[in-house]
Amino acid sequence: MEDDANQSDPQKAADSKTRKVSLKNLWLDPNNYRLIHEPEYLPVATESVRDKTVALRTYRLLAGERNQNIRDLIESFRSNGYLPVDQIQVRDLGDGGFLVVEGNRRVAALRHLAQQYDEKGIDLGRLDPSIFRRVPVVLYEDADELHHLTLMALKHISGNKKWGEWNQAKLLEAMSRDFRCTEDEIVRRIGISKVELRRSLRALSLVEQYRKSDYGDQFTEAKFPIFREAVRNQAVKSWLAWDDTSYQAMHTEHCELFFSWLSQEPVEDGEEEEATGFGDRYLEPAIRKRDDIGLLGRMLPDDRAIERLKKTRDLDAAYRASDLVLQERQETAVQSVASDIATLSQFAVRAEHLADLEQALGRLQGIVDRSKASGIGGVENRQVIHDRIDRHFTSIDVSAYRKLTHLRIGKLSRINLFAGANNSGKTTLLEAIYLLTRQNDFDGLIEVIRRRGKVPKDQIDPEWLLEQMVGDIRVTGSFDGQQTSVSARIYDEEDTTLDRSRYLQSVELAAEYGGFAQESLTRIFKGRDRETQADAIRWLCPAVYSSPFFLNEPHRYTGFYHKSVQSKSLPRIFEFIRAQVLPTLNDIRLVDERQRFLVDDSEFEFPLDLMSYGEGLQRIFFISLIFASAANGVVLIDEFENAIHTELIGRFSGFIHTLAETFNVQVFLTSHSKECIDAFAGNVEHPDDFSFHALVQTPQGIVSREFEGREFEHLLEIGNIDLRRAR
Repeated sequence: MEDDANQSDPQKAADSKTRKVSLKNLWLDPNNYRLIHEPEYLPVATESVRDKTVALRTYRLLAGERNQNIRDLIESFRSNGYLPVDQIQVRDLGDGGFLVVEGNRRVAALRHLAQQYDEKGIDLGRLDPSIFRRVPVVLYEDADELHHLTLMALKHISGNKKWGEWNQAKLLEAMSRDFRCTEDEIVRRIGISKVELRRSLRALSLVEQYRKSDYGDQFTEAKFPIFREAVRNQAVKSWLAWDDTSYQAMHTEHCELFFSWLSQEPVEDGEEEEATGFGDRYLEPAIRKRDDIGLLGRMLPDDRAIERLKKTRDLDAAYRASDLVLQERQETAVQSVASDIATLSQFAVRAEHLADLEQALGRLQGIVDRSKASGIGGVENRQVIHDRIDRHFTSIDVSAYRKLTHLRIGKLSRINLFAGANNSGKTTLLEAIYLLTRQNDFDGLIEVIRRRGKVPKDQIDPEWLLEQMVGDIRVTGSFDGQQTSVSARIYDEEDTTLDRSRYLQSVELAAEYGGFAQESLTRIFKGRDRETQADAIRWLCPAVYSSPFFLNEPHRYTGFYHKSVQSKSLPRIFEFIRAQVLPTLNDIRLVDERQRFLVDDSEFEFPLDLMSYGEGLQRIFFISLIFASAANGVVLIDEFENAIHTELIGRFSGFIHTLAETFNVQVFLTSHSKECIDAFAGNVEHPDDFSFHALVQTPQGIVSREFEGREFEHLLEIGNIDLRRAR
């Protein structure tokens, strides 16, 4: 019997929170975030909730003109009766009154029906009139205001009955500003991403700047989606000099111009006749809807288009005057050509068409060659945060990435060699550094995973991809005198608009450099393309990863080759190969549509394919090519000694140092060969530019034993130590 009594306690506790309350004792919430965009909205103290004027205003705002905001509920009650699917949640006001926390629209609809029933005797359909005297509610006795906000957010931000963007943002602002909730706490409480949270808070800050401007009295909540899109568009953010630390647009002139485009502008004497008038007194806003921000962002690099926009306040006219029209025609033409070629490749081409195809091929090759010569081609087309840096990484901390936890790397130099036994985390460390340079770029994470799994990019299975993402990622460091970080987490979104039949999981990447924060959210689906949301994707610096084991076919180095041509570094590479590897070398050229490298060798009458030579020559050539593409950035080389003869390693290490200096590159490389490590140390001309690290497995995890170049050189001289066996 005692067990039965104990089992009933939870049920009794639940029942104790359930009430049947007269409709007359339920008071609508005048501070409901559904109402804050209304012009008549005023914040109301709790003790004034039952004031007659307040109650009437709250009902009117909730119901809308002619009850249009609750019409759906009125018809539902008549057709189906009262179905307690969604609970009405209340707080006790004392003296028998209750404040509606959740369910204000339902209470307003019931109140309308009760009034019409009492005054006019209307037909209630299937609604039992006794509900007016006994409305089922759930009482939250210990709930505080933050709990109240959380309940509303779960339903109207991350739930299935979403409010407008302005209302959602104001609730998030209250949690952040009034209740001092951290971003992580808000994300955990209501199940939204940091990307969405930060975008809302940034937009509100920009709105606040607008309200303080000369145009501030023109703000309405209908404009809020425009502001939200503005802080999402990287081109607009850069133009406004948006600061992610202070959440402020710092470029005063651009900010004022942007606000004027959002607003009606008084017509002054002598205004251009071609400008569009508004009531003969005002010019209409140039930017009127969310989509206009995307067009503006694309136009900003074109000074002629912006001058046209200033003059006419006509976004479409300014667009037509810009170079964007030609660019889009080019994109359309390229897509059409690619599509037609794909179609043509499915047929056996008749002989009479070959001449036309060869002519078209020649013209296309000419276009490609011109583009490559002008610098349009290349492999590293992502924007970087800074084009030029003074210092690279001075420290790196891998807090969490695969087997590495709380691994700190200091004593970093221009060239950094990492040694260790098999499975000591050398490749894992290079991957972590690569992810840090790629910041919030999801493609960087994919690159690391597919390289580890030896899977081509076009053959990645989404379920396999998620299986490889084991655990959260957190990597930090000091780069060019500023702190930087990247973190990743995998989670299940609760957004009800997602296609649940195909949705697998979401990956959130958050990165920061010197106060510049950026995030991305990628949703992964089965049987359809993934979706990535991001305000911007900017790398910390260019980064190129070289591995001897994966995708080293020559055609994958064509982009690196063109960068080396543009930088005029090829002659220096050939000079080294001629002096140290192949004395008869004249040239190595990229040729034909198969993207082959042909070697002009004086030993042979005709050029030979590079693949005809040994792997050592190929490896030296390909490693040398990548430095031009990593200018002012980072090169990561796994198992440096692979395929390179021991006698060449020392001389090649000196050439690596020369290339690193020429292109201002920091090098991270791994080795498990003592001969390679000693060759590096024995050929160091500038010891201060080298450092040596041993990754050592300890009971507390993998740690780094670090030696500066001079220090390690001295240890070799006196004791011939083996870096791999450091303890």
